[in-house]
Amino acid sequence: MPPEVIAGRYRVEREIGRGGMGAVWLCRDELLGRVVAVKQIGRLPGESTTDLARAMREARSSAALNHRNVVSIFDAIEDGDHLWLVMEYVPGHTLAQLLAAEGPLPPTRVAWIGAQVADGLAAAHARGTVHRDVKPGNVLLTDDDHALISDFGIARTHGDATLTRSGMVTGTPSYFAPELARGGEPSPAADVWALGATLYAAVEGHPPYVDSENNALALLSRIAHEPVPAPARAEFLADALGRMLDRDPDSRWAMADAAHALHRLHEKHAEDNTREQTAPRPAPVPVAAAPAASTAASTAASTSASTADPEPTTAETPAPPPPAASPATAASSRRRPGAVLPILLALVVVIVLAAGLAWWASLDNSDPSGSAAPPAGGHSRTPSHSASDPTPTHASTPSSPSPSSTPSSSAPTGSSGAAAPSAHGMLAFPRSYYGVLPDDTRSGWGMLSSGYRSSTSYGSYRGFWDSISSVSVGGVSRAGASAVDVDLTYAKDDGSTSSETRRLFLQRSGDSWVITSDEVVG
Repeated sequence: MPPEVIAGRYRVEREIGRGGMGAVWLCRDELLGRVVAVKQIGRLPGESTTDLARAMREARSSAALNHRNVVSIFDAIEDGDHLWLVMEYVPGHTLAQLLAAEGPLPPTRVAWIGAQVADGLAAAHARGTVHRDVKPGNVLLTDDDHALISDFGIARTHGDATLTRSGMVTGTPSYFAPELARGGEPSPAADVWALGATLYAAVEGHPPYVDSENNALALLSRIAHEPVPAPARAEFLADALGRMLDRDPDSRWAMADAAHALHRLHEKHAEDNTREQTAPRPAPVPVAAAPAASTAASTAASTSASTADPEPTTAETPAPPPPAASPATAASSRRRPGAVLPILLALVVVIVLAAGLAWWASLDNSDPSGSAAPPAGGHSRTPSHSASDPTPTHASTPSSPSPSSTPSSSAPTGSSGAAAPSAHGMLAFPRSYYGVLPDDTRSGWGMLSSGYRSSTSYGSYRGFWDSISSVSVGGVSRAGASAVDVDLTYAKDDGSTSSETRRLFLQRSGDSWVITSDEVVG
């Protein structure tokens, strides 16, 4: 049993969980007046002393991530003979508890849960941290299905010393990748396999390889040598699971690819999608070509307009040209000199409109800061996925290489598929958004799209910013037709700092923009 008060600050209320790395207690921080989860770190099997170094590594790995889909670590303290990790308290349940209560979940719900967990793990991988124990029991879910990955207790950051004794199994065998089952080293690819096996279990009701005899060695042998059984309930998730459960780690998806594909599959198959949301836009009605006398002006206007970012259509679509006149009507027109004047006026209007479009496009393609903006569809950084394709840019064959760094050059839309905002003013918006944070979270929350707000909760949003004392914006650069990359530095309440590059996908909203989604890219 823990003491009534840990370290003179955290008053213990009740036990809320227990795992291989120790018990977890619900406590109240009497200094800050908030509820936290405190994990008591015990001894690992086969070890004679408390694994202080391993626990401290968990604290460093998790605290550095600062991601909405990773359980935050607030503090690591020694009190008595134990080390205690003070963590964010996430009210809800684990994915394992949900599966035990409800059984297999619908593929759309699994895609949404998996996309969030993949986002968190992709951020960890970007910082060189491998989780090493991704499983349903380490996926926490709130009542509105906001998912977080927890328990980096056996995580290892690149460059850390290996603390595991030779021959000691760390992690959960049912979710081991084949290369781990054969004695290989943990890697980001092994986390991808483990997440794929976790989502397989969520949609099927059991992991790919079932340990019916409670024999870990026999289970590891099956994983190392037998193909993955085909899922029966996965439906549209089957291909994604196949790519994540590719037995060759070199051709297995990267975590960023998995996150992108799962987000797109969820968006495509979500129950609230309507025909209007998913139907392609009709092709624009062609405008009648100007005669030879205006060819040079029209060509110049077309060339200039083609380099501008696509704008949402706000003007009326030009009417199709009238049908060709009959010979008799044409002859009659030639006999009436007054009929020529309307034709000449129409030609003048076409030329003026073309020149006006060229002028507008030249303004729209300029950077307010004075530097040249990237061309439409270009990226100032190499992204892990396209901003608009419904699936990652890869072949459907499971053995094809992972495309985690292949950008798309033709996407005019952001993460939500909405029309891209113009270049004008885009680079100023992030400074306005982060300028109100962390103090005015209500205003910041209002700068998120309704779809983004529905995917999380204001409590989680405010909870993150409550742990930040200030945020500063460094460089802001274009990352496609509807996205910007923002270099951020966070100063935390505990005195530490962290930096990241976050990509914001934007959508026009009246005279300003809203954020439809975001991701860490550096």
